[in-house]
Amino acid sequence: MLPLRKIFHPTDFSAHDKTSLVHALKLACLAKAELTMMHVDPTVGKNDFEDFPRIRPLLVTWGLLPEGSAKDDVGRLGIEIKKIRAVADNTSTAILRYLATDPTDLLVLSTHQREGLSRLTYESIAEPVAHRSRAKTLFIPAGVAGFVSPETGAPNLQRILIPVSRQPNPQPAIDAATELATLLGSENVLFEMVHIGTDEDFPKVNQPEHQGWTWERLIARGNPVDWILATGKEFDVDLIVMMTEGHNNVIDILRGSTTERVLRGARAPLLAIPA
Repeated sequence: MLPLRKIFHPTDFSAHDKTSLVHALKLACLAKAELTMMHVDPTVGKNDFEDFPRIRPLLVTWGLLPEGSAKDDVGRLGIEIKKIRAVADNTSTAILRYLATDPTDLLVLSTHQREGLSRLTYESIAEPVAHRSRAKTLFIPAGVAGFVSPETGAPNLQRILIPVSRQPNPQPAIDAATELATLLGSENVLFEMVHIGTDEDFPKVNQPEHQGWTWERLIARGNPVDWILATGKEFDVDLIVMMTEGHNNVIDILRGSTTERVLRGARAPLLAIPA
């Protein structure tokens, strides 16, 4: 996951979108990264594109900038803020075209959790953008508070759920989880690895050690999506980190990949790592 030089956050200016912006901005501040915000709307004229979420008031609230700070003061924090306007009929296409010319290290996306007919009748943006861009993606489901306080900017990452299997190799997800915990300065973290199978076929992984970090294994049988969601709820996890292979068959195309199905029921942010 690291180094984290570029973070990309599409925004629709909605109230629930603020949570994903808070996470994107916090990670940009800690990683000293470039944060690009993009808004796509075919109905908004050029002169009406000044309503992007304001960054400086958040940084002032978090105590990173003093009151009355100028735009140049943001750069002194080691971060760069870019705001991109796009007038297009298709939001996903506009975002993917931009990312094709300027790839990102991390996507931070808000997502609505829809199933069944509603998923087919509404335009889905977050899932296809993440799938086709092949970028590491932090999904923040609507209505989920996440692990960064909007009032103080303080992180609260104490429980991380990592589904593991032999294929795809889960090590990149484990590495991303520990690197994120390190970046956020999380001292006391429980990493819960859930495996659908047996103890004998539990994948061999490297578990980075750190004072205050604890690793636990859960062996289960049955539907992996049901187990992941149930474990996340039981442990009240702050984050799910999992590998994603995209759509492997016709069933995946109709129902969604395992990661997409977990995302639609998760009550915590999900960090998806492309295999």
